[in-house]
Amino acid sequence: MTEHQILVVEREFPYPREVLFEAFTDPGKMSQWRGSPGWHVDQSTITSDLRTGGRHHHDKVRESDGHVVGTDAVFTEFFAPDVFVARQRITGDDGINPDVPLELRVEFTKLGRRGHTLVRIIQGPYDPSQSQLHTDGWALELERLDAWLQANATGRATDGGRR
Repeated sequence: MTEHQILVVEREFPYPREVLFEAFTDPGKMSQWRGSPGWHVDQSTITSDLRTGGRHHHDKVRESDGHVVGTDAVFTEFFAPDVFVARQRITGDDGINPDVPLELRVEFTKLGRRGHTLVRIIQGPYDPSQSQLHTDGWALELERLDAWLQANATGRATDGGRR
């Protein structure tokens, strides 16, 4: 029996859930921040039918050599601005078998009265040799999201800049 791991990445943001949910689901916004350093999402490849049963596709492109990693998904849950879940097929990533689907769950939880949101990403199953790499990748992508939101988002919570 092969061992598999589910990754969990969490980060608190000083923005309402609606702002974060839209950053994850709006193709124009998603293409501005998705991808680890050295990668970007090709906006021309994004298709997204934002509903339960809807399909999603995007390609991430490695800037150094143009290598493409594609994601095809079907939303199995879609409840804005709380959560979406998608069954994914990822191609072009040597560490992921495209014949073994992954599940991605992204939760947006309101925290207290300050208007902050906890984003929780749960994804897998991963081969143990790939789990940490993809955990780190999500953490780097959330760093990019934070920087993009600081430069572009409206609706920031007011708490004196504390996080």
